[in-house]
Amino acid sequence: MNNNALLALSTAAACLPALQAKAQQITQDFQLGVRHYNYQESAVPVENVLNQQYERYDIEVNQFRLVAPLGDNTQLNVDFQHEKMSGASPWYTFQLPGEAPKQVMSGASIEDTRRDLSASLKIALDRDVLTLGAARSSEDDYESQSFSVGYAKESDDRLTTWAFSADVSNDDINPVDAEIYRTRPASEQSKHSNSYLASYARIMNKHWLLKIALGLSRKSGYLSDPYKQVFVEGALIGDARPDKRISRTLAVQNRYFFDDVNAALHVDYRFYDDDWDIRSNTLDLAWYQNWDFGIQIVPSVRLYEQSAAFFYETFHTEVRADGNYSTDYRLSEYGAVTYGLKITKAFENWALMLSGEKYTSGGGHFLADADSEHPALLDFTLISVGVDFTF
Repeated sequence: MNNNALLALSTAAACLPALQAKAQQITQDFQLGVRHYNYQESAVPVENVLNQQYERYDIEVNQFRLVAPLGDNTQLNVDFQHEKMSGASPWYTFQLPGEAPKQVMSGASIEDTRRDLSASLKIALDRDVLTLGAARSSEDDYESQSFSVGYAKESDDRLTTWAFSADVSNDDINPVDAEIYRTRPASEQSKHSNSYLASYARIMNKHWLLKIALGLSRKSGYLSDPYKQVFVEGALIGDARPDKRISRTLAVQNRYFFDDVNAALHVDYRFYDDDWDIRSNTLDLAWYQNWDFGIQIVPSVRLYEQSAAFFYETFHTEVRADGNYSTDYRLSEYGAVTYGLKITKAFENWALMLSGEKYTSGGGHFLADADSEHPALLDFTLISVGVDFTF
């Protein structure tokens, strides 16, 4: 089953920044990018665990991207990602009288492999760009297929770009060991997603680029986590979430270049809201410092906070009329801080990249102010090394 924390990271990482170009630009060269990631979750504090399992996930990720020109106006992008994960994950919480809730962890024998293949075709005609894409992802218990379409148009003065994209995905879930753990569905489950994104980008002046984007997403079907359980009135039941979820996003990106120091400041903000009552704020700050000999150093910090889902509790003490229950830390109120550093060295036809991130979360981080902090909030480190070739 997908690990959401890593999924978000790996999706962002899959962009392989060194290979990105303007929306209207078709590459004239073949480009190949390779990334290797090592992701390690910190152990849950001993005092927060009820059983004797503290260790969490270790994940190795390999990514490959090929960008190929198919003519003056057409470009093919192909991405492949392979993840191998092992370890344990939070299972359910339990509260003893007079004590704070504690986490019960799964066994450390969880192993899974995820493969993701995607391709997109970009066709540029003067100031118009059409992009068509398809992707397939598979795990031991999870299959996903998605399709996307995008359109972008530049203004006559080429200072403004309007863009719109849409995608649809269909996922099939077949939880393992359902015959042993009766809270897991015994038959195949499915979910469906549709998302839409509209954006406006403007070159404000020779130093400043501004982009604003609005997003809408709708999910339906089986949205629960089959591997989570909830302790309610003396019995363990399966994690149960609403079968629909509608979310909205507003994102603002600023890029400002400083001539005198040959550097750029990136300031990004994202607001998220959904009908599960989760609202989040994300602030990204990064400084892209260019040096001699093709060296670029990028320190960054990301601040995040979210509210809790309406059906979440650190430990459920009452029966809910709607039948929805979850003690998943990802649905709790919490904040997080991520510190990052990336170093890139460019050579004539290739570039080398090394980066690291340190993520910590807590009930009081950033703007969060949780009444009861989840005992298994996530901390992790992410180290990556990559090479980009042009030929």
